[in-house]
Amino acid sequence: MKVCLLAYKKISSSKKYYLNLVDELKKRFDNVLLANIENVVLKVDSTGLTKIFYKNQRLDDFDVIVPRIGPSYVNFWQLVHQELKENTYIPNTPDSYKIANNKFLTLMKLNEANIPIPKTILSIDIELAKKKLNEIGEPLIIKQMRGSGGRGVIFSQDLKSANTILDALPHKSGEEIFLEEYIPNPGEDIRLFVVGDEVVASAKRVAKKEDIRSNIHAGGAYENYTPSGEMKRLALRAAKKIGADICGVDIIEGPDGPLVIEVNMNPGFAISDVTGINIAKRISDFIYAEANLFWKRKRNKLLYDKLSIKWENVVNNIIRKFNFEK
Repeated sequence: MKVCLLAYKKISSSKKYYLNLVDELKKRFDNVLLANIENVVLKVDSTGLTKIFYKNQRLDDFDVIVPRIGPSYVNFWQLVHQELKENTYIPNTPDSYKIANNKFLTLMKLNEANIPIPKTILSIDIELAKKKLNEIGEPLIIKQMRGSGGRGVIFSQDLKSANTILDALPHKSGEEIFLEEYIPNPGEDIRLFVVGDEVVASAKRVAKKEDIRSNIHAGGAYENYTPSGEMKRLALRAAKKIGADICGVDIIEGPDGPLVIEVNMNPGFAISDVTGINIAKRISDFIYAEANLFWKRKRNKLLYDKLSIKWENVVNNIIRKFNFEK
């Protein structure tokens, strides 16, 4: 089988992890290509078919596509995924990227499944957001939805400060403002790396001194951590709810128990350095098993369709003959 690991150009700081994943995939598949999504093109023409190319190569020539893409590429990737999903094995559903890329939509989905989450309010109007501050309470977190990697996250000690922050916040018409209750903790959250029906690795992310953001890109650091069974169950339920086979689920330990705060569809592999777990191997094992199941079902369906057509023709011939003789 042929596999395309679809990444993006700016992976220099983590390229060793991608190359490790390529090496692991090569142990299981016949042909593996590391490609950049920036070089993918969709084409529609008078044939009525949508064609997808990576440089001069048809992307649907690959049996398996493994996406490792960031939030900026979600809309484009969804178009690619929707077009290829019937005839190519791709882990994760197309909608999972759209859901995870929207923090509030993620919380809505998790809430539907009765998965515990922080109390949160979303607004597109500064003045209305200010009126809703009392419903969140103090202290609280203010976020701009465009932020990622811990950017756009502001801690407010009290409601007066929150009002000042909202007044000073650069805000474009229609831009979303995210108000979230502050869960008292020492600037920590737990990253659980989900592959299939298993949490394959986990670590605690600890913020820099005097910072509430534990994101690695914001200067946080991983520490070894063994999650509880409840945390693992929450992570697997969260992944399943948004349709993710491979993802990172972030959980924070609150006074009343663990809360899921985010699902990441492109979780970093640096967690391997702390845990000693070869995540690339676990992902490759999973993809190999699932790809074989996908193509087995595909072959069985094709065989079933051929037999159905054959027997339908036989029955129709009998009916025609019977009617003729009658």
